[in-house]
Order: sequence, then structure tokens, then C-alpha cells
Amino acid sequence: MKPKRVNSSAVFSLRTRTVFGGIFFFLALLLIAGAWTIPFVFESPSILYKFGIDKVFLRTGKVFGVTTATLVFFQILLVSRLKVLDRIFSINRIYTFHRINGITIAILALVHPILILAAENFTLFPFQVRYWPEFLGVGVLVFIVVLVTTANWRLIFGFAYDKWLRFHRLGTLLAIVLMLVHILFVSETFKSGLPRVLVYLAAGINFLLILRLWYRRFFPGNPGKRTFVVSKVEPVGRDAFAVDVRPDDGEVFSYIPGQFAFITPKSTDLPGEEHPFTISSPPSRSDALQFVIRSQGDWTSKINRLKGGEPVFIDGPYGLFSHMVTPGNGPIIMIAGGIGITPMLSMLRYMSDLDDQRRILLIWSNRTREYIVFPEEFENFKRDLQHLKIIHVFTRNPRDGGEKGRLNKTKLERLLERYSRKSEVFICGPFEMMKEINRAIKKIGFSSSRVYKEEFKL
Repeated sequence: MKPKRVNSSAVFSLRTRTVFGGIFFFLALLLIAGAWTIPFVFESPSILYKFGIDKVFLRTGKVFGVTTATLVFFQILLVSRLKVLDRIFSINRIYTFHRINGITIAILALVHPILILAAENFTLFPFQVRYWPEFLGVGVLVFIVVLVTTANWRLIFGFAYDKWLRFHRLGTLLAIVLMLVHILFVSETFKSGLPRVLVYLAAGINFLLILRLWYRRFFPGNPGKRTFVVSKVEPVGRDAFAVDVRPDDGEVFSYIPGQFAFITPKSTDLPGEEHPFTISSPPSRSDALQFVIRSQGDWTSKINRLKGGEPVFIDGPYGLFSHMVTPGNGPIIMIAGGIGITPMLSMLRYMSDLDDQRRILLIWSNRTREYIVFPEEFENFKRDLQHLKIIHVFTRNPRDGGEKGRLNKTKLERLLERYSRKSEVFICGPFEMMKEINRAIKKIGFSSSRVYKEEFKL
């Protein structure tokens, strides 16, 4: 079968991504700026009867409040997996925005009541029924802080991923409902007119996005996901398994090498949780998909229990970690840690299928040689891709050959001495490793605009 070439229209150019990204940020800032005007244009009686610094505190507190509500609106948008946003920013980067935005929301939500109380000389509201919207706001604040804290530091609290995710989804929905009630009843500003209409409009859009997310979750066979069938599961390295799946009906969806997808198995021996994995097969072979997964967690340790013939629901593709998003056909440097090789594997398979003879350097760090997946295939790559050089780095067993020890600035400077600082650099591996290598790569002269990282922290 002749290898299939990916249509270049599947990838937005850097210029297109920059333009659309700029438009998106401009509209977001415009929406936030519009929210800021509400306490000024639609003054509540509580502001009208304040003067001097008290008025400044009260109005600033209200500005912080409406900003918090606006950023909550963006939170749901950021996790809605809209393909157009993925093609502009990449969904893993969007999830990073989501995390940063969540921390910002928590900070604003904490400062908001402090400023309101400062306008009252820190006189607490009496515990009376008429002040229920204010006390409800305190409950919303607690919810937000708990949600953000457990989302960013769940491992400290011993929260298993699946339990945390259920808590986070339900908690977020409850926090949004309570915040909506708080906004509508806490101030005269939102009891009528345009501000109230805008609150209902934002809430309506948010709940539609939430319904879309829940529909995709509880009905895996929905149009947003494709049904595949497991064809085989086989070991390909120490604690690593290749899972091959074929479409249940029709052809494999279009994707570019290096992208990932969310997979949800429907198995008798594996929990039906959704997890993201790189598509390690190349799009030039369009009859099946392959995912290479290392058994290193509660869920992945059971991946070898998948059986042939069992259905798997796949939502994808996502991501922009691919040589196809880079301009031109210049040299490429790939730096992988362990199973972080999977997007590079997809790229190398695709380049091998299409006889792409650009200069490529792969630096691959593993604990020992037995952790290398598909060792024979990587040897074949060196034969088919004549300008490919592979440097193995082993951190545990010095008798395995190759480079010894962990990658650092000194070692990278030596290994990359003869490579142009204008090369495109792809880094994928454990989070701490990527952070260290990214810092080292920039210190030895590579431009940050040419460094691509596959970060995906849920």
C-alpha cells in the first residue's frame, strides 16, 4: 500500500495561529474590560452612598468580583475541547491556561470580600437571614479554594485521579450554580436590566458547554468520539505495551504525526476511564491506530488486560507537537525521556514512510536498555533515514553502552556542538526532565521559538 501523505491544510501555519490567537486574546480582554465597566455604569446604592477611600475599596472589590465571574466563564470554555482552539493553541497548552486561570480565580475570589469588608471598616455582616447572599458568597469562595487546591496539589492529599476528577466536575458545577445565585441577589446592580441579562447569557452558554462535556462523557459512542476495536495488545519493551485498534466502521480519522487522543475502553477488566495517549502510529498508514503505553500507574498497570475484540472509544486528534507545524525542512533535534518517545516514534515512522531525508538527531534517555521500545524498528530507521543519528542515554546501568547519567546542560552542550542553533527542538518526557532540558537548551543558544514541548498535566 502506498503511504498516505497528510494534507497540509490539516495544520494551521504559525502566522495563521498567531493571527487567530491574537484575535482570541483581544476578544477575551475586551470581554473582561466590558465586565469592569459594570460597577461604574450600573452603580449600586451601596456605591452611591460611599465616599473617598471607602468608595474606592468597594468599587474595586466589585470589579474583582465581576472579573472572577468572567474568568470562571473562560474556565469551562478552556476544557470544552473545541477543535478550533486546539488547532490554534494546542489543547495541552490550553489545559495549562486552565490551571493558571484557576489559580487567578482563587486569588481574585479571596481579595474580593477583603476589599468589600475594607469599605465597611472590616465590620462583619450580622448573622441575619437578609444577608444570605453574602454568606452564600463565602461558601462559593471556600468551594473555589478547595477546587483549585486539590486540582494543583491533589497528590499531596492522596487523591486518586479518577476520584479527584469526579469531585472536580461535580464541585465545579455546584460552585457555578452557587456563584450565579450569589451574583443575582447580592447587589442591586444585577437585579434587573442589562447586567442581569448578561449574567443569564453567560450562564446559559456555560451550561450548554457543560452539557456538551457530560454528553461526551456519559455517551462514549456520540458523534464526538469514534468507536474502535482492539486488534492486539503486545509487549514492546519493559513494562510497555502496544495497543493496536482498528475502526469499527469506516476509516481512521485524519491526524498529523505526534498528535494524541483520549481513549475510553469498554472492557471487562479495565475501568472505563478516559485517558490521553499519543498516537504512535503514523498517518501514512491509515488502516489502524497504535498507542504505546507504559504500565506505571493505577490505570495503566492494567492496560495489558485489554482483549482483542473489545471496543475502545477515541476522541481526537489533539495537539500541535509535530514536525509538520514547523516551517521549512530544516534539521530536527528530538530529545525524549522514556515513553516520551511515542510522538517522535510517530514522526519518524511518517518520515521513513515518505522518505524524508532531512537531518535528524534523536537523544533518547532510558533507565536501562531493556526500557527501549521497538529496538529493531529504531535500527531500521537508521537505515531508511540516512541522516538520522540516535544517541542512547542510560541513567541506571553503565554496562548498557551509550551515554551515561542524566541529561544536563554540560552533556547537551557536548552532544549538540555540531548542530545549528536554528534547528527545531522537540522535547517529551517526565515533567521535571523537560523543565531542566528546556532551561539547558535555551542557555546553550537555542531560540525558545524553536523549542516544542509535549506537556500534558491533567
